[in-house]
Amino acid sequence: MPKEAQLADHEKSFRTTDGVRLVYDDHGTGPAVLLVHGFTCRAEHWAFQREALVAAGYRTLALDLRFHGRSESPTSGQRVSRLGKDVGELIEHLELDAVALVGHSLGVSVCLAYFDLFGTDRVRAFAAIDQSPKIINDESWAWGVRSVEWANVWDCVNGRYQWGNPSFEPPMPAHVGQLLAEVGGLTDFPPGAVLQLMVDHFTADWRDVVSRVNVPSWVATGHFSPSFPLEGMKWLAETLPDSHLSVFENSGHCPHWNEPEAFNREMIAFLQAALR
Repeated sequence: MPKEAQLADHEKSFRTTDGVRLVYDDHGTGPAVLLVHGFTCRAEHWAFQREALVAAGYRTLALDLRFHGRSESPTSGQRVSRLGKDVGELIEHLELDAVALVGHSLGVSVCLAYFDLFGTDRVRAFAAIDQSPKIINDESWAWGVRSVEWANVWDCVNGRYQWGNPSFEPPMPAHVGQLLAEVGGLTDFPPGAVLQLMVDHFTADWRDVVSRVNVPSWVATGHFSPSFPLEGMKWLAETLPDSHLSVFENSGHCPHWNEPEAFNREMIAFLQAALR
């Protein structure tokens, strides 16, 4: 791969093996933590965690997934497995061999795709924020996204059916609104632009990967998650071989936004124990 292109003091990029330029932020020094955002988000949305991690002595990396933020949006690669491969190629590009992965929402699935492709040899810890390993509810799984079933998944990904329960989500705190105003809000994709990625994300099943993630893990969710029942988050924490669960009582889908100080305390305590 071509050498890293320096864009700013902390903003860098590299090209994947299929020729896509991905941008990431690189702050601080110390043990490496790679933050993987959710659907429609971007690397800058980890600002609350970045400041806390750098202050705690961690090298903090935040990737803009392909199709998101400053990274390129090719016509190819609309698969969670390709995004997982992108994470693997970034880890290889940076020559990391003891990284902690922190994923939120789609980013959790991307991390699980990484584990499926590459295993855990280069990973020392894994944190999963509010994401079920299987989105569709059926006879084998009742803890996917609320209201999503095989019969309505096509309407869900096309925006014709209200999946989840937005009424559960607490009001956006002022500090989150300020962050989004400063760095840019959620990505508003043109109709159909990432439909293939949405279909792949919604129909994937990562449950068989979970039990093979043999590194210390932490599952975080919000008491008022509009997407996932608490039972599914308990299953995830219980099925990961070495894991525990934190429920943030005043949060919904984004406890790292809603309660950043409490979230950061638990995240850093987890990392200190896992990376010591």
